[in-house]
Amino acid sequence: MSNPKQPPRPKTTEEILREMEAMSGDSGESSPSKEEGGGALKSLLGFFVKVVPEEEAQQGKKPVPQAAPPPTPAARQPQPGPRVKDLVAGEPAPRFTPPPAPAPSSAPAADLAAKPFDEIYREAKLPASPCNVDELAKLFENPTISSQPLNVKVIAVNLTLSAKGINAEVPVADAVRRDRALDAYQAMLAERALMTEKRNSAKVQQISQEVEEYLKRKQAEMDALRAEVAEARRQSAEFSVRREVEEKRLAELITPFLEGKPNPVTVGNQPDQPDETAPRA
Repeated sequence: MSNPKQPPRPKTTEEILREMEAMSGDSGESSPSKEEGGGALKSLLGFFVKVVPEEEAQQGKKPVPQAAPPPTPAARQPQPGPRVKDLVAGEPAPRFTPPPAPAPSSAPAADLAAKPFDEIYREAKLPASPCNVDELAKLFENPTISSQPLNVKVIAVNLTLSAKGINAEVPVADAVRRDRALDAYQAMLAERALMTEKRNSAKVQQISQEVEEYLKRKQAEMDALRAEVAEARRQSAEFSVRREVEEKRLAELITPFLEGKPNPVTVGNQPDQPDETAPRA
C-alpha cells in the first residue's frame, strides 16, 4: 500500500503525450467535430471545452443583460510583461579564459572555432534546468504531435510543461543562458585575436628591423667587394698608361744604337699577352 503522505511521482513527457493521444482518440469518437473534420486542434480543445449542440444551447439559454461594449483600442493600456533577459538578470555573466599562446616549436593549438557547443555550455557552468531547450526540441519532435500544425504543438508542449509543474519561461531562460555563453565565448575569441595581433605585431616589427639591419650589413659587404674589384682594375689601367709612356721613352733612347735592328723594347701589351685594361665578357 502506498504511503498517502508521499507525493505522487511526476509523470514523464512520454506518459503525458500518450495520455493526450488516448484522450484525443476517445474525444474524436464521441465528438461531432471529429466527424466534421475538425482536426487535432478541436480534439485537443475537447479536453477542456465540451461542444454543446446549437439546439441544446438554445433551450438552456437564459436571457442575459447586454454587456457593455469593450473599450476602444486607444483606451486599452497593455501591461508590459517581463522581458526575456530579466529571466536571468540576477545571474553572473559567463566568462571564458583564453588558452595560453603555444610555443613556436610546439604543435599547433586546437581550433577554437570548431569547439562543440556542448563543451562551451559545460565550461560556462550553466545551471541545470528542469526542461532545457534540447528537451523542448524533443517535445516538438515527438511522433504524437510532430505532424500537427504549430499552434497544436505549442498547446501540447504547454500542457506537458504544466504537467511537469513548470511553464515556458524555464526553457526560454535556458536558451537565454546558452546565448549569453555563446556571446561570452565570442567575446573571448575577439579579445584573444586582438591580443595576438598586438603581440605578434611587435614581434614582426622586431624581426623586420633585424632583417633590415642584416640586409644593410650584407649590402655593405657586397659594396666593399665590388669596390675592391674596381680599385684593382683602376690600378691596373693607370699603370698600363704610365708603363706605355715609360716604354716609349726607353725605346726612343736606344733606337739610335740599334743600327736598323728591331727595337727590343715593347710599347704597350705584347701580342701573346691579353690586354688587362680591356673589358671582360
